Amino acid sequence: MFGIKNKITLDTSIASGPEALFAKYMHKPQVNYPNVGEKNETYLKKVYMQTWGCQMNVADSERMLGLLGTLNYRPTENLNDADFILLNTCHIREKARHKVVSRLGEIKPLKEANPNIIIAVAGCVAQAESQALAKEVPYIDMIFGPDQIEELPQLIEKIIKKNDLECKTEETYTTHKHKPYVLTKFDNKEQGYSIPIDVIPPYYDENKNEVTRYVNIIKGCNNFCTFCVVPYTRGREKSRPENEIIDEINFLVKKGVKEIILLGQNVNSYGLDLIGAADVHSSNGKLPFADLLHTVSNIPEVERIRFTTSNPHDFTPQLADAFAKLPKVTNSFHLAVQSGSDRILDRMNRQYTRAEYFERVQWIRNVRPEIAFSTDIIVGFPGETDEDFANTLSLVKEMQYAFIYAFKYSIRKGTPATRFKDQVPEDVKDRRLQILLDLQKKETERQNLGEIGKVRDVLILYKNRKDENTWYGRSNEGRLVKVHSPRNIMGLILPVKITAANLTALEGHLA
Repeated sequence: MFGIKNKITLDTSIASGPEALFAKYMHKPQVNYPNVGEKNETYLKKVYMQTWGCQMNVADSERMLGLLGTLNYRPTENLNDADFILLNTCHIREKARHKVVSRLGEIKPLKEANPNIIIAVAGCVAQAESQALAKEVPYIDMIFGPDQIEELPQLIEKIIKKNDLECKTEETYTTHKHKPYVLTKFDNKEQGYSIPIDVIPPYYDENKNEVTRYVNIIKGCNNFCTFCVVPYTRGREKSRPENEIIDEINFLVKKGVKEIILLGQNVNSYGLDLIGAADVHSSNGKLPFADLLHTVSNIPEVERIRFTTSNPHDFTPQLADAFAKLPKVTNSFHLAVQSGSDRILDRMNRQYTRAEYFERVQWIRNVRPEIAFSTDIIVGFPGETDEDFANTLSLVKEMQYAFIYAFKYSIRKGTPATRFKDQVPEDVKDRRLQILLDLQKKETERQNLGEIGKVRDVLILYKNRKDENTWYGRSNEGRLVKVHSPRNIMGLILPVKITAANLTALEGHLA
């Protein structure tokens, strides 16, 4: 009865709710981009890109495709056709480097057969473990972190010149004479976060009819949660100038994009590093991010606005006020809690208590009573007792989340939590994770079944490949909805009466 298009696979968590269906159909963590139509451009080279990880990595991959487009590269889904192979990596989960090295091992025969193929590793594994990668996989041509994406054209130019000068053989790789270019330094404090669209055009496939897109607004994180590698792999917070963000959104909506997802590791902090700069304005007492939401909402062609991720400790009443005043902001909100225990929250350095989390939730529910909340939760954090875990379960019951992303804690090298001596045994983590998922499964199913008979506004995202009369979209509450219609409804927001539901999705007909 239900189905889903496997557009992007995010290999970051075990999820319950609609997003869990992505994991069910996951084979390899990758972003598959169809070929850009050649009617407008003459492309001479092909790039195969594989992406692991969070939405930031997906957005970074799109940025790199935009840059590569200026160098006459086009995407290919066929690894064997590629002139350039780029792996954009994630360092959140355990054994992240091993996964990348394994994939590189599969690619090695292609490099041996054609030494001029360029192999690159980008992202957070590249940032955190560049030296180990360079030593373990010497046939990589370049290794660069998230802060060095803009250097990609220069790196490619260096490698092409080097390939023109050298005659590489199998011996070159096995004897480690071949050394990759490594760029993993963070931008200096004075260097801002700038992605001008006239220099780095957004990647957009004219043939895809995309209706929802990520737009980066801030990078890095200043929070230093004790379990998290992000401040060490993506650096400190830096905001993009507002005018660049608006320029990019205007570019995308002219292409037909209807929903904009503002993206950052902590969007609440947007603009705080730029206060006083001409590119960021703050009016009527609003904080910069709340102000940005109002500005984006004023773009007529933008029909929906989402944002991720938010840290509860700096979520403000001004942001809750944006939910009250801006109907374009969707009726769904992801607010990561991580634990329901104050003791564990303190050890995590989350900078809020359980009571403060509920306070922020109430700010939003006061203005959006039916809002659908989702969250992230870590089980088995060092020192977590049965009582601490029980507090997490009670929070989940009280919150009534639409769905959750649940993780087992895993040691991340270089983070403060690795020094805690009271690590939780793996079997205890496994048991607690299953208890949590079982609890949330019941709640998600209860909520989905409760949608039957209601009329929801659904943004139509794509058509079923096997049935031209079946479409898939998302309700304003973030739930996946299967819709039957004989006419072309792609990209429209339409009222849909829900007639059926299960754990992963809803189904309905046009109201």
